[in-house]
Amino acid sequence: MLDKIKSFVKRKTSQKYRFNLQYTNHKWDGLATLAELGRYSLIVGFSRYFCTNGHILDLGCGEGILQDKFSTTDYSHYTGIDFSDVAIENVKKQARPNSTYLVGDLNKLTIEGTFDVIIYNESLNYLSNPKEAVTKLFPNLKPGGVFIVSLVDKYGKEQTGLWEMLNSILDIQESNKVINLEGNSWTVQVYKMKSGS
Repeated sequence: MLDKIKSFVKRKTSQKYRFNLQYTNHKWDGLATLAELGRYSLIVGFSRYFCTNGHILDLGCGEGILQDKFSTTDYSHYTGIDFSDVAIENVKKQARPNSTYLVGDLNKLTIEGTFDVIIYNESLNYLSNPKEAVTKLFPNLKPGGVFIVSLVDKYGKEQTGLWEMLNSILDIQESNKVINLEGNSWTVQVYKMKSGS
């Protein structure tokens, strides 16, 4: 009986359970508002600049809000992966052609195929070992491809530790910051592989 109680408590306090509950209760609906459009626009603009009609991998895709900002002519295939079963079930109900949505733990992700653009849209900061997760995807980035990372500047402070980590393993191409009327800000950076990697 004690094992059943421990298992129940572990499941109900897990990160996956919390995210599923948050999507069920519409906690993340605010991500689709005008206040969030600036960062999405930067991500889409960078994707278009560095790759036309390529294969995009959206890590931490949630309910597919970012894909909705792309035109279907911006990519040949769009793959979204999220931790939440609920988010993935919701996005599958309205999935576009040439898209695949999968449930997966970004901490332990092993994925086949190569991509022109790999996006961490407000998801890298949730990982237990971001450096390991990013380097594990190096074989999945096509030559000349880019990583695009968007992070909210929590409490008005940039997440310098994550940016320093990325700068140590990748070559930064561009960085932009967007601030909305509510005073929330995001930094979006683009990276290529270091030469010789």
